Parts: sequence; structure tokens; C-alpha cells
Amino acid sequence: MVAMKVTVSCLCSVLADKHMKDYKSEPIYMQLVQFKVVWVLTLLALMSMDGSALSNGLLYNWTPITYGALVSFTVKGWSTMYLLAVLDSMLKNIGEACSVLVSYLFVVFSASFDDKYENETFICVMVVVLSVTAYLLSKDAQQKADKYDMATRAAALRA
Repeated sequence: MVAMKVTVSCLCSVLADKHMKDYKSEPIYMQLVQFKVVWVLTLLALMSMDGSALSNGLLYNWTPITYGALVSFTVKGWSTMYLLAVLDSMLKNIGEACSVLVSYLFVVFSASFDDKYENETFICVMVVVLSVTAYLLSKDAQQKADKYDMATRAAALRA
């Protein structure tokens, strides 16, 4: 589940990064509002498919922990979009993948949780972290290889 969450998050941030670069002439707050309007419309469409959310009320059965999670995810969402506007999406993805790894290790080694270390889960999280890192590093290698190929072709044409 963690790997799927990170994969979807990476895909969404790359797409968001692409669109933010396309509309970089607009101020950042306008870009963020545009993303959040689409987000709210998607949530409303999903809520309409589940009848209980509309009949019982949106905040039915919420606890203080649920409100804390809402605030946490709201801050994370806005911060993520701001970071995408300022940084590259791949740097954001590496940060998120590493945060998943740190969260997993915290849950495993913290005395407050009953979870135990599972090698399969750790390897799955590491595959995600290393895949994102390898992709970022391969972009630089690919750019260097393209420059080398162009220089080699130019030298061959001169000869």
C-alpha cells in the first residue's frame, strides 16, 4: 500500500510540475487555487458516489485525531504544491520517499506501536526510494551522454 501511495504521489507531482511550468507566468497562489478547485470537485464527485457521506453529514463521527489528520494533510498538501513551484518534482519525490522510509522505521522501532520489523516491507520501501533516486541520477547521465553523442557526431562530420 505504501509503494502504491508513493507511486501515485510521484505521478501526480510530476504532472503538477509539468502544468505549473506551463503556467509559470501566473502567480503561485493562483496556480495553487486552480489545483485545489479541481481537487475539491473530484472529492465532491467521490462523495456523491457514497450515499452515507451526504446523508450523515461530512463531519459525522469525526474525532480530534481525525481533525488533526485533516490539518496535517492540508498543510502537507499546500506545502507540497508550493515546493513543486519552487523546486523540481523529482527532489520533492525523493523527499517524500525518504519520509515514507523514516515513518516506517519510526513505527517499527517506536515503543508506542506494536508493529515489528518485516524485511519484505522494508525492501519494498527501499525499492521505491532507490527507484526515485536512480531516475533522478539517470537524468543527469542521459544529458551527459547526449552531449557526448553530439560532440562525437560533430567531430565525425568534420573529419
